[in-house]
Amino acid sequence: MCRLLIQLFEPTLHTIRSLVEVGNNHSVAGLPITHNMNDMHNDLVDSEDDCRNKYVARYLFHLLAKKGHLSAFGFLEDNWSAQSQSLELSCSMPCGTDSFRLWCDDLRPQNILLDHHDNIVAALDWEFAYSAPTQFSLDPPWWLLLQLPELWPSGIDDWSQVYEARLRTWLLAMEDEEWGEGINFPANLSTYLRESWLSGRFWLDYAMRKSWALDTIFRKYPG
Repeated sequence: MCRLLIQLFEPTLHTIRSLVEVGNNHSVAGLPITHNMNDMHNDLVDSEDDCRNKYVARYLFHLLAKKGHLSAFGFLEDNWSAQSQSLELSCSMPCGTDSFRLWCDDLRPQNILLDHHDNIVAALDWEFAYSAPTQFSLDPPWWLLLQLPELWPSGIDDWSQVYEARLRTWLLAMEDEEWGEGINFPANLSTYLRESWLSGRFWLDYAMRKSWALDTIFRKYPG
């Protein structure tokens, strides 16, 4: 899986679109369809207080985005968040205008086919694949525990503790795969993944992709 993510990271695309087949080739020309756009969350609001909390979380999120803070959060250029004052970050933020990466909302181990030697032979369910901000690909994958953090039985804090232990193993595997790989980027992918988790950028991007988890995550982690 580490090698697969490295291979997906290598091609750069010029705009946020989905891939469409044109003859024997593919073109970045279709409208992106995300998992979040396709699914509808029923019974989203539980009470007046819950409704107010959700509204405030989204308003603050919009305000930070309008000021341009979110694109720098967790990177070397971050000079506004509490995390930036306590961490020594080394990874620069990616270009946000002409460099995008192939991203699939439904990429996870359950959609991977292996041969008898445990080699990956296919990745399935690419209907939610599109060219996305490079920032998404600079976060460690949520599926290291196979379960979404908001659905973890013991709560998001316990998910975070268990995930951090698994992430250390994953980063070692990433570093092994990166050995000798010529990734055209300022730093190794594993370095970006590590700083994403340490700074909380992982949670910011997760909340951006999953609006139904935004209020819980935004109040708890980024800031």
